[in-house]
Amino acid sequence: MKVRQARSLRRFLKYLFLAVVAFIGLIPFILIVLTSIKTTVDALAMPPKWFFTPTLQNYQKLITSIDFLKSIKNSLIIGVGATIAATGLGITTSYTLTRFHFKGDKAFSYFILALRIVPPITFVIPYFLIWRSLKLADTYFSMITMYVTLVLPLLIWMIRSFFAEIPYEIEEAAMVDGCTRWQTLRYVLIPTVIPGIMASATLSFIFVWNEFMFALLNTGRNTRTLPIEIYNSLGYYQLDWAKLSSSAVIAIIPVIIIIALTQKYIIRGLTMGAVKG
Repeated sequence: MKVRQARSLRRFLKYLFLAVVAFIGLIPFILIVLTSIKTTVDALAMPPKWFFTPTLQNYQKLITSIDFLKSIKNSLIIGVGATIAATGLGITTSYTLTRFHFKGDKAFSYFILALRIVPPITFVIPYFLIWRSLKLADTYFSMITMYVTLVLPLLIWMIRSFFAEIPYEIEEAAMVDGCTRWQTLRYVLIPTVIPGIMASATLSFIFVWNEFMFALLNTGRNTRTLPIEIYNSLGYYQLDWAKLSSSAVIAIIPVIIIIALTQKYIIRGLTMGAVKG
């Protein structure tokens, strides 16, 4: 009986500790949500008001703003387009690096990794000059292409590790049954590593959705993304914290939805290969 009580107490203390840590981590998000439903006066009050009359006027202003809605559309088009294109290229490149050996394959792999190590800010000005010289500035094509090159190294190295975990005998068995190499990739390997692919694609989309620096210098009126629209809403003499907080809440919602829909794939994908029997 004492052993059972001690075990129950340890379990209770463990979950209590986890709940406290989770609550501490959620404090910034809770404060943002509370500020978003305050009036401008209440949001600027010092000391902060903990008891106030909630209002949705900040959200009403945002959802009726054409520029704000357009920035959400731009972020979705660029984020989804870049993620799909980069994931497709990442799958084929990762498969090539794990199944085909050629002269300089390891050097090529480390070159891809080096692109991830280089500080991204070094590519900002070159991209700006390239798009301007090609007259592709402020277009969806230029933005999607730019973000594909930014997230592709991460996708290749993540998906490559998942393909490397699959025994080559499985692929040989599929070929013996009459599958071509492309059919083996499509019907055997990809379904096997789909959790890893979904986890990699989700992380890539979150990066593109939140990216600010490249979008600041390479977008214009036609392709302005949500982070840039939020940045442009900042005042010179005073910050409207209520409006800024409501914009942040709206920007977080799509990411939360995507993570909720792909949660099981993310957990399975990030733990693939962690345990070997």
